[in-house]
Amino acid sequence: MKDQCSVYVIALVAITLLLTPCHKSFAYSPQNPLAPADTSSPRSTLFGFIDIVNSSNTQLKMVVSAYKDSSRLYFSKEEIQEIDRVYQKIELARRTLNFSELPAALAVTEPLFRYRIFQLKEVLDRLELPPKESVPDAAAMSTREFKRWTLPGTEITIERVEQGSQAGEYLFSPETVERLPEFYDRIKHLPYQSNETAGWYERYRYGGAGLRAVIPLKWMNSMPGWAKVPVMAQPVWRWIGVVIVAIMATGLFLAVRQAGRTWERREKNSLLRPLWSRLAQVISLLLLIPLVIYILTVNLRFSGFFLEFSTLFLWAIFTLALTWSAWLTCSVLAETIVASQKLIPGSIDSQLIRLALRLVATILSVTVLVVGAQQLGIPAYSVIAGLGVGGIAFALAAKDSLANLLGSLLIMFEKPFRIGHWVKVGDTEGIVENIGFRSTRIRSFHDSLVAIPSDQLVNSAVDNMSMRHRQVQETVFKIAYSTTRNEIENLITCIECVIRQAPTVHDDESFVRIDHYSEGSFHLLIHCSLDISDYQKEKMMWHDMLMQFLKVIEANKIELVG
Repeated sequence: MKDQCSVYVIALVAITLLLTPCHKSFAYSPQNPLAPADTSSPRSTLFGFIDIVNSSNTQLKMVVSAYKDSSRLYFSKEEIQEIDRVYQKIELARRTLNFSELPAALAVTEPLFRYRIFQLKEVLDRLELPPKESVPDAAAMSTREFKRWTLPGTEITIERVEQGSQAGEYLFSPETVERLPEFYDRIKHLPYQSNETAGWYERYRYGGAGLRAVIPLKWMNSMPGWAKVPVMAQPVWRWIGVVIVAIMATGLFLAVRQAGRTWERREKNSLLRPLWSRLAQVISLLLLIPLVIYILTVNLRFSGFFLEFSTLFLWAIFTLALTWSAWLTCSVLAETIVASQKLIPGSIDSQLIRLALRLVATILSVTVLVVGAQQLGIPAYSVIAGLGVGGIAFALAAKDSLANLLGSLLIMFEKPFRIGHWVKVGDTEGIVENIGFRSTRIRSFHDSLVAIPSDQLVNSAVDNMSMRHRQVQETVFKIAYSTTRNEIENLITCIECVIRQAPTVHDDESFVRIDHYSEGSFHLLIHCSLDISDYQKEKMMWHDMLMQFLKVIEANKIELVG
């Protein structure tokens, strides 16, 4: 009985000792979680970086070991929280590297900066580091002319940052950060001098821990050998994941596109529906691209050239899609305003609304392109300078088009005529059908369509017949000399009576007079002022009056001569 009790006591103590380390491993609590990495000197940066990565690796090993020893497929909530704390510590290590020379789109990509951190640690673990006391501290660096230190026998440099948010800190130089893949490839065949983080880079690079929230890590570790064979520096399972992601993303985009086209065909005469359909397609791209980038980088954890190429390529497509969405949004807004205000689509007011929103779209597009280029590693100032030089070249090559554009703007703001007005421009006379940004189209009375460039129109005399307060019509009847004075006076009285009875004639501005004599006839002038602006109505009104004048002449038996 006593032996059994002893066994139970020993077992209880053993279980307690086994559980105690696991419990402590999930209780990481630094003295000050907000304390930054010490980068006050090359010594503090170098050995601080090593200490952070070593402690993070030890902490992560405890979590993974406890998970592997359990029967659970997925990490527990406490284990996930501990893993998050590990990568928060890795963030401190990131702040010791100067990523300023890398494109911003890559520098903020989680796997890329972690790859750089692990590559640097792999390199340092294979080197014989100098004694800590020989690495200059802050006091030693204050007396040096050049604020940089190179690890003896290498090209790994720690230098002081002179500007920016980390000015005054000593960080691994941008050139060192950029060349870390090269340094790792040159040294990876050498044995470790320190084994504290041995193999972490390879496990992070080729392992499937990025999918642990979806696929259990135990399953990923037990994949068949063929799935782990590297193809173009990536395991086969990762390429299978890329194909699945590409198919799903393409399917979602095509589904949005097809839905938009179906909705568009329901109302064929709508100007807004095609714009909304295209805008929906662009927005779907804007949503899908960041999601695809996240899956490729964080979940599938692509590395090397493919990681950098795919990330930059997709962000470039995102920038172009965002630019196109700015144009489409402004176009949709312009057409919505025109439709809601019930404006004529081709009127000057409609054109001004479109022009204003196109200017907004241009400003937004240029801003997006400049910022996007900077994120992709293209200097923004070079882009702006290139746009300036390109703008000058474009202006010189398209000066006629620009002159037409300015002429159209003058027409739109001064409004010498509107769509539907009857105008005379040189030898052209007709009804204005459209006022565009390059030309104005006039429908002549012979039913031909005349396009007059805007710069010529601005420099020509435009006679707007529709803006007349009175529409004046005149005609002359030639009366034979055999007509007596009484017959002429009676004729004039009858014609004046017809004029007074017309509803749109101004009596005080209308008259009937003998204008002059010619060989063989009197010239009877009829002058009428019509209060009507519509060209077609004016012609019909004058036609009716002329017919009544002829009826009066026939009734008075007046002889007309050629």
